[in-house]
Amino acid sequence: MLRLLLSVIVALLITIATIWINPSTDERAMYGFEGPLEQNWLPREVGGWPAPFLADNPNTSVIHKIGVEDNFRAGSFLGSLSFWLLVVLMSQRFCRWVARAVGASGRDGV
Repeated sequence: MLRLLLSVIVALLITIATIWINPSTDERAMYGFEGPLEQNWLPREVGGWPAPFLADNPNTSVIHKIGVEDNFRAGSFLGSLSFWLLVVLMSQRFCRWVARAVGASGRDGV
């Protein structure tokens, strides 16, 4: 149980750390109301990987900067957290498998 809790905490930390990854998307947002309409629809900055869970909100934040005041997407956050939890659990399983294989070869006298 403790191992699972630690795995969830590590996955949560990795998920939060991916906020600094800004993948390119097709999303656009309205930044301003002056001039032609097509000049105001600019690409929206998003943060998080593999599923972007923070999106730049042009009404409340600094333009093209991800921060705590931006739009949080809970579904994408849970998807990213699940992905990183699977990565952490598979890494643990792989490390145990390698340790067992090295221990078994050491007992054989090789």
